[in-house]
Amino acid sequence: MKRYIIISIVLSVALISSTLAQTVYDAMLFSRHYAGGTARSMGMSGAYGALGGDVSVLSTNPAGLAVYRGSEFVFTPALNFVDTKAKFDNNTFSDKNTRFILNNIGYVFTKNMYNEKGLQSVNFGFAYNRLSDFNSKTYVKTPSAKSSLLDEFEINANSDAWRPGFEYIAWDTYAIDHVINDKYDETFSAYNFFDNEGEAFFRYDQPLFRSISSSGSIGEYAISLGLNFNHNLYFGATFGIQNHYFYETVYHEESPSGGDLKIDYFNFRENYSLSGLGINFKAGVIYRPVSMLRLGAAVHTPTQSWLQASHETTMTTEWNTPPADENTMDEYRELAKINDNFYIAETFNDLKFSITTPWRYSISAATILGQFGLVSVDVEIIDYSTMKMGTVLEDFDMINHFKAENALIKEYYRPALNLKTGAEARLGILHIRAGMAYYGSPYNKDKFETKPTFSYSGGIGFRKRDFYMDAAYSFTKKPNIDNDMYLTYDDLDATLSLQSKSNKVLVTFGFRF
Repeated sequence: MKRYIIISIVLSVALISSTLAQTVYDAMLFSRHYAGGTARSMGMSGAYGALGGDVSVLSTNPAGLAVYRGSEFVFTPALNFVDTKAKFDNNTFSDKNTRFILNNIGYVFTKNMYNEKGLQSVNFGFAYNRLSDFNSKTYVKTPSAKSSLLDEFEINANSDAWRPGFEYIAWDTYAIDHVINDKYDETFSAYNFFDNEGEAFFRYDQPLFRSISSSGSIGEYAISLGLNFNHNLYFGATFGIQNHYFYETVYHEESPSGGDLKIDYFNFRENYSLSGLGINFKAGVIYRPVSMLRLGAAVHTPTQSWLQASHETTMTTEWNTPPADENTMDEYRELAKINDNFYIAETFNDLKFSITTPWRYSISAATILGQFGLVSVDVEIIDYSTMKMGTVLEDFDMINHFKAENALIKEYYRPALNLKTGAEARLGILHIRAGMAYYGSPYNKDKFETKPTFSYSGGIGFRKRDFYMDAAYSFTKKPNIDNDMYLTYDDLDATLSLQSKSNKVLVTFGFRF
């Protein structure tokens, strides 16, 4: 079976990966970030690297902390609306997911030095910034599917690729079974039936339903220091602690009742969770050669994350004719039997492992147009082929597994460029903002979809001496992704097409003192 992983609303809303063990898609899940933080920063699509004076920069260019002239407390609640469209069997299905989130909270303390030259101030900052969201849900259904999830179980069983929680529970619930006679010595699914002469046939055209839902985020707690020299050279550094959480449920059911089959119905559920912490370090600089121009640069070390994965699957089969005599059942099938139905749940792959994300480099520039406004541009470069996965314990099998996954990372991924642009017009105490962001695809052309992700934003702000309030709207559209839901035989179609659109509304409340 294929597991859906959503990379920001991300991918990610959904990328599809193989199950059973941690994969390269888990590395990508926590390596790709989008604009986050305050409504002011989001209103300009995150193009704030050379500007500073906003707590969101603690997670992008910490030199911006040194731009502050006073102390400040801010918090940013938000609503995130995610619309996911799925296409299957020539039909389109749409579902929405709405979440209330805390996008940002932070505090800045400024210590002015009152020197004529040299060091002008020392600033300390503490902030939480949300870097990615994984909230989404969707579904597909058809009254007459031409393939089945049981195809994958049958194919893998006959290829000796049995997986805990998949082929094994399909076996325990009789969704697949082994047939030995004069013609066959192999595993068949419950969709095969045999005529009076022992010939095997397939039966499809059954109702099929699948739902996919996910939740989680990447949040960063930033502890930062900023130094202001002569109000034209700013340095900053951040120690970042990232909180990672991802949870996904895939539910699949088919109702092949009637005809020549003994099975009436089955469902399969897969729950996958991934959680942990990561640490990183960031350093940045902003230089103001003239009053109207600011230039910035920042570097982020890889985030070293320690994660724990938990995987659970369940399967239920219901029969109009019992699939076997009780005397021939093995121990596991006997335990799974409920009347003439079978149910089994299995938790497996509860594993601790590590992910190392890529280095991140950014340069930025901003033009300050006096009291009229500003224009800003940020460019970010990330080489996703340098991601690494590893085992926390000295497990020989997992060490070899991650060697293979790291080789796939180099094969599947490539460097990507992100471009963010934003502008702000100032009309007295009223500020109007707009921005656009381009997120380059991290995938090699011969492996995956390589179209970029685009984000558009706008905002408005009301600013007075001791208080300000900003509001912003951000729209992010992910590229369309086509993948197979499960393995099938060559002439069977199980293609699922997914696309997500995220709409985020934010309000920031700021207090200066």
